[in-house]
Order: sequence, then C-alpha cells, then structure tokens
Amino acid sequence: MARPAKHDRAAVLEAATSLFWERGYRGVSISDLVKATGMLAGSFYSSFGSKEGIFIECIHHYGGLASEHYKAADRAKSPLKKIENLLRILVADALKHEDRRACFVMNSLLEIAPQHPKVSKILQEYLRLSEAWIEEKLEAAKAAGELAPQTDCAKLASCLWGISYGIRVKARAGESAERVKHYQKAVFSALVDPWRVEAAAV
Repeated sequence: MARPAKHDRAAVLEAATSLFWERGYRGVSISDLVKATGMLAGSFYSSFGSKEGIFIECIHHYGGLASEHYKAADRAKSPLKKIENLLRILVADALKHEDRRACFVMNSLLEIAPQHPKVSKILQEYLRLSEAWIEEKLEAAKAAGELAPQTDCAKLASCLWGISYGIRVKARAGESAERVKHYQKAVFSALVDPWRVEAAAV
C-alpha cells in the first residue's frame, strides 16, 4: 500500500478508523496499524504516541463524518421532520455497508468500556451530543406548536435516540431493509404521535 503523505493525516485516520471498525479495538495491533496506514513505526509513535492515541483521533474523525448526517437532516423546515430525516439517514447508512458494521462509536463503547475510561468518556460525550440534538429539535417543535406544551422533551429525546441503537442492531443482525425501515417508522410514530398537538386535542 502506498504510504500516505506526511501531511495527509485524514488519509491515515480513514485507514485506521476502517481497521478499528472492522476488527474492534482489541483486534488491532500496532503492526496492523502501521501496515494499514503505510506509516513507519517511528512516524506512527511520533504522530500518535500509542494505539489509544490514534484510536481517540479516529473517534473524532468518525464524529466529523457523522456530523454530515445532522447537517443533511437539518435542511428540513419542520423540527419533527428533521428528527425523522436523521433516523432515515441512519437507516440508509446502516444498510449501505455490505458487512453492516453498525455504528463505530456504539461498537467501541460496548467493547472497551470501562477498561479505558478516557476513551469511554469521549465516546459517551458523542452519544450525549446526539441525544441533545434531538432534544433541541423537540423543544423547537413544541415552541412551533407541533408538540403539546406538556411534552417532556428530555425523556422523549432519550427514547427517540434509542431508535438509532435498534436500527444498528437490526441491520447488524441481517434483517431485511424493509424490516429495518418499518421499525424506524413504527417506533418513531409510536413515540411521537401521542404528543402531537392534533392527538392531544382529541
């Protein structure tokens, strides 16, 4: 494999992230990383310090890529539609990989916590930010009159973000695209519809 240019840190992190995603943190050695990235061992240690060091950078690299999902979902005008769009994007993302690798952050958190508290804290923060994004949209939906005033946005956001876990698990388990999409739509509707203003007025 051609050695990435010294300044092409993104290419190095892309290769390392792919390797960690495929094998998990424990399944990757320094020699595996050196081979996958095309770096010399000395350059690797001077750039990242350790396997944990590059793994942390891979988390942030993945986070940057995932942020594009939120930007795409945010293009909708309706706050509730933004959330629904995000979930649909996550379904498409979960199904597009032939090996259905699920979410890098979720996979990593399940594998290495609590043995690596520093890494675990970073992973949990990414999940917290994702849930906070949903809560923000729910508050906007309530302010816009889409949701009833008594809606507990924090609790509802926690439940809605849980759909993303189910999406990844079902995709990883090999369920059909139709079943995964049905799950996303059905659970979203079951959680949100009781709090829509139309439903509350009945």
